[in-house]
Amino acid sequence: MNCQVALASYIAVIAAISTPAVADRSICAKSEIRLVNSMREIAQPYHANLDKGGRWFASWAGIKDYVLQLNQGDSDKQISLMRLLLTSDARCTVFNVEPNADLVIKPMVDAANRSGAWIVTHWAHNEGLHPFDANDHWIAHIAVDSLAAGVAISRSLVEAMGHTGGIVALQGRLDTDPAQKRFGGLQRVLGNEPTIKLLDQQTANWDRTASFPIMQTWLTKYGKEIRGVWAANDDMALGALQALRAEGLAGKIPVVGVDGIPEAIAAIEKGEMLATVSSDAYYQGSIGLAMGTCVLTGQVPMPASWSSDEREFYLKLVLITKDNAKQYLQEPQPDAYVGEWLCDKLWSRSTGKAF
Repeated sequence: MNCQVALASYIAVIAAISTPAVADRSICAKSEIRLVNSMREIAQPYHANLDKGGRWFASWAGIKDYVLQLNQGDSDKQISLMRLLLTSDARCTVFNVEPNADLVIKPMVDAANRSGAWIVTHWAHNEGLHPFDANDHWIAHIAVDSLAAGVAISRSLVEAMGHTGGIVALQGRLDTDPAQKRFGGLQRVLGNEPTIKLLDQQTANWDRTASFPIMQTWLTKYGKEIRGVWAANDDMALGALQALRAEGLAGKIPVVGVDGIPEAIAAIEKGEMLATVSSDAYYQGSIGLAMGTCVLTGQVPMPASWSSDEREFYLKLVLITKDNAKQYLQEPQPDAYVGEWLCDKLWSRSTGKAF
């Protein structure tokens, strides 16, 4: 989308906000809205892009109050940071939450319901907990089918290995649904591959610096038995790739990850990594804020009237390989998302009801 089209879309949104019908049901003026992105950190590219997407939306929407809350992997801190902020101006505050662990979602949703703030959550949540079950201020849960992501990269890996040989696997945080289901995807694929052997698996907690020495140890222990490297995210895959480079094995042993971060895509284009799966961090960092803004400015009905598959849905995933890496190699421009931030386009990436 070019700048003229983006500007026209923006003007249309402003015009819609100013109409009497919309003003009658608005909760907050745009000048009162506070947008909050809550996530673990921004040292990893995926999280940095979540933040960047949120800032793009805030700038485009003309909302000056944008807050980034970082918990450094501490679930209690993620909850306490939210509660602290809600001591003022709660009713016009929108939280877009990338949970440190699944169990933080319930207390954060409870805090929103009690205070009158608004919340959109991502990835996974406590079993049996849903936005549409008397959670009026939990706008939506935007899920990623982590099992499907795990299956997709695992199939790519075993095909590249010729359906034979040994794999080592780097797991994410074991108390999170994405880590569990991505590894579950690997296990599902290996269940149909009798000549593929899982040599070893270990958690590196999503971290590149943690995965590097683990991969070094495996190279020493298993040597030529390793025919493939599976990682639950790109950052760990890149740590493993760094160890492979040190041994002159980059590009000789296929490596797969998840997240579609630019460095991983560049490694795929170069032939050093095999594949990744993207849910688009820029989009995930912005869409919840767009939903909240549309609710607060009265451009959509209150979430309690939405259908269950509008309040809890899976995002479209993209498998990135050498065949299409060039397409995703460059950082997108904010204009690329404008059409999806419009209040009548909030579900443009939904692939159907989650859970």
